Amino acid sequence: MSVSATQNLLGKDDFLRLFVKQMQYQNPLNPMDNTEFASQLAQFSSLEQLTNISTQMKDLLIFQNSLHNTLTASFIGRNVKYGGEHEGGAGTVTGITFENNLTFLIIDEKTKIRLSDIKEIS
Repeated sequence: MSVSATQNLLGKDDFLRLFVKQMQYQNPLNPMDNTEFASQLAQFSSLEQLTNISTQMKDLLIFQNSLHNTLTASFIGRNVKYGGEHEGGAGTVTGITFENNLTFLIIDEKTKIRLSDIKEIS
């Protein structure tokens, strides 16, 4: 997300400030309708819940990536057979590298293959 895109988004704090200002400056002789008030409170509650869900999803993704990296490290020293972009082959995993959110295994210190290209682990 670009900087200008983030500056145009309103968060729950902005919504609450706007709501409070609206309450401050409403006409006491013609107050806000109860259903309109309840509707705005429901919108605020929904916004808060969506923000919480978004935060939890980000945390879950971080945990999932961490778990993935830990499990991938267990391949070091293991013999594998691979296919995919390469014509196929076999060797020992001697290293791991992460590039552009992709995991690569280094086979016999020379061949770099995607984790998804692994066909067999022994």
